[in-house]
Amino acid sequence: MVHCDLNMDPESCKASFDCGLHICALRLRARHAPRPHPGHLHKARDGPCEFAPVVIIPPRSVHNVTGAQVYLSCEVRAVPTPVITWRKVTQSPEGTRVLEDLPGDHVNIAVQVRGGPSDHEATAWILINPLRKEDEGVYLCHSANAVGEAETQGTVTVIDLSKYNAPRLPAPDDRM
Repeated sequence: MVHCDLNMDPESCKASFDCGLHICALRLRARHAPRPHPGHLHKARDGPCEFAPVVIIPPRSVHNVTGAQVYLSCEVRAVPTPVITWRKVTQSPEGTRVLEDLPGDHVNIAVQVRGGPSDHEATAWILINPLRKEDEGVYLCHSANAVGEAETQGTVTVIDLSKYNAPRLPAPDDRM
């Protein structure tokens, strides 16, 4: 049981709900809100408080060579559970920023989204295989629900192996 002195300011109240609202602040707002029955609280709905997406684990930047496989992941928490999409930042010929929804027509890009690992969380991955020089760039993890949206980014840097003409050593079974 939480005791709350209604004359207490919200900052000095120590108890809190899962959604972060101070019980005292909530009771004070209910007491001073213009309504037919001052001081009465009304439960709007069952379940946890709704909140906009919050990025829990952003994608990290990765470096690799052409032909390799890379992935970026993004973990988001929100109520209701968010929808996550991946976009690549490109530029138009005029130089303006363009967001390309993925996977689009890219045969080397796959996108996967799943719920979890905890309640009200979602995790999304983007897999690029094989990695090409044109895959280099900034990738946005965009999450949205009815309350709001959040966005974070990771960068893919690609080293083009074709620029390095290293001499090929013969394999052990090659004939000379």
